Amino acid sequence: MKSFDFPYILKVYQYDESNSSCTMEFCECNLKDYIARNNTKLSFGFRLKIAMEFLYGLNFLHNKGIYHRDLSYKNVLLYTYKDGDAFVVKISDFGLAKENNSDLTSSGSVMKGSIVDPALVSFKDFRAVNDIYAIGFILSYIFTGKESLFVNGSPLILVIQKCSDNNPISRYQSVKEVIDALKALPSSPDPRQESKAR
Repeated sequence: MKSFDFPYILKVYQYDESNSSCTMEFCECNLKDYIARNNTKLSFGFRLKIAMEFLYGLNFLHNKGIYHRDLSYKNVLLYTYKDGDAFVVKISDFGLAKENNSDLTSSGSVMKGSIVDPALVSFKDFRAVNDIYAIGFILSYIFTGKESLFVNGSPLILVIQKCSDNNPISRYQSVKEVIDALKALPSSPDPRQESKAR
């Protein structure tokens, strides 16, 4: 983690081998708590900024050959600035992370993680597309405040559903594809309001 010098990855300043502890950047809240507290007052644009910073961070990791393998609503953190609405998203908790060319996960490793891809048979076979499954749930939470996948047929929700399709072949195959899909969306209202109007 010390080598990950990127704005949307939690910084690690030092590692103490004597007690296996890290000194890390401080963030006062995680995504789950932040959205839960502020869900009714967040604009679509604000949510989109959270989503994009999260995706840029994960895209950086994947480009470095690192799969997170434990994405959740609680290990995406937000550093919020006290004066104004400025914030920075920080991806954290790399306890289950794996380099894509590493074989350190034994064949007997049990499935772990907060949002587990049902199509993943063995944890040692984890690939980018398995992180993308979790991305769908996290994006859904960012935009709707719900942990379950939201369904209403809007362009945004279709992007989210494609991330978490049960068939890995039908998903986006890279984080960059998810980023491009969000960038291509028309200026969109809150998907929850769209659902209410139907």
